[in-house]
Amino acid sequence: MKRLLLALLLTLAVIPATAAHARPPAVVFDTDMDFDDAATLAYLAQEHRAGRIELRAITVTNSGAGLPGRAIRHARCLAERLGLSGVRIADGSGTGPNSFPADLRQLFDRVLTAATPGCAGDETPSAVRAPDLIRKLLRADPSTQIIATGPLTNLAAALPHSASRLTSMGGAVHVPGNLCCGTPPEFDGTQEFNYWLDPAAARAVLTGSRGAVRMVSLDAANEVPITGAFLDRLAADHRTPAADTVLEIVTHPEVRPLIEQALLYWWDPLAAMSAVRPGHVEFTFGRVDVVPSGPSAGRTYLSPSGGPLWYGTAAGTAAFEQRFLDTLNGRP
Repeated sequence: MKRLLLALLLTLAVIPATAAHARPPAVVFDTDMDFDDAATLAYLAQEHRAGRIELRAITVTNSGAGLPGRAIRHARCLAERLGLSGVRIADGSGTGPNSFPADLRQLFDRVLTAATPGCAGDETPSAVRAPDLIRKLLRADPSTQIIATGPLTNLAAALPHSASRLTSMGGAVHVPGNLCCGTPPEFDGTQEFNYWLDPAAARAVLTGSRGAVRMVSLDAANEVPITGAFLDRLAADHRTPAADTVLEIVTHPEVRPLIEQALLYWWDPLAAMSAVRPGHVEFTFGRVDVVPSGPSAGRTYLSPSGGPLWYGTAAGTAAFEQRFLDTLNGRP
């Protein structure tokens, strides 16, 4: 009975606005402004434009792939390009206990700079810090859904306030982690990047949240690689600023080789889509904990003492790609 009740609550948490709300559900996008975070923002901008969600804020964490100062600059410039003038933007958090590989940080900074031509960009920290803005929005509307695609540093700082609905891209339950590209050799590779960057924050949020939590782990995200075939489809079908932005990012000359080496995935867009349009990710209920330190720091594992949540186990690759392409181009 308990499992059935949890399944019902999960279903209710993702009912489209047209079926259950007079107005679209409020969303906060918490991001570290990686290349696929930018693609996710393009996707969410189109869902916002279509009235399926009300994107109220973009909160930036500096403990992930984005460089402090540059990350909020990219968020501001992308919001301008994507027509999100009314959406609040705030950054917060310093560096986490572990650092994203410096070479990749610089590479993705160049990619996002190229995707926002003509935008001078403001690198000034926001007057209201991201955790404070998250708390304020949750107090005003406890039903606000948070979609988090980077380390959970901002959300941990916002506790004990927690969203009734949280979707986090992170973790790896039954598959290996994805550390690579210059991460310290003392870590054993069992962990996914986002949770490794700030294990304590991930553990605090996953075990301390009072709402419905969904973790789009690598178990599901590994099924949506970025492929040359999809890039060809996008190159032949890009009719909006959102689609143009994603195309420019994934065809950047420094990104294309990483795709050809099968190193990049649609991790973050899949997580966002699973929150807005249910059915693209299969979820299983379990209690998940996070290793706080040591060689396995950031690894997620099933444990009786873990936080109750739903974690992704599979994804519909073809359906995701078609929905992503259609949404970017503004098709219903």
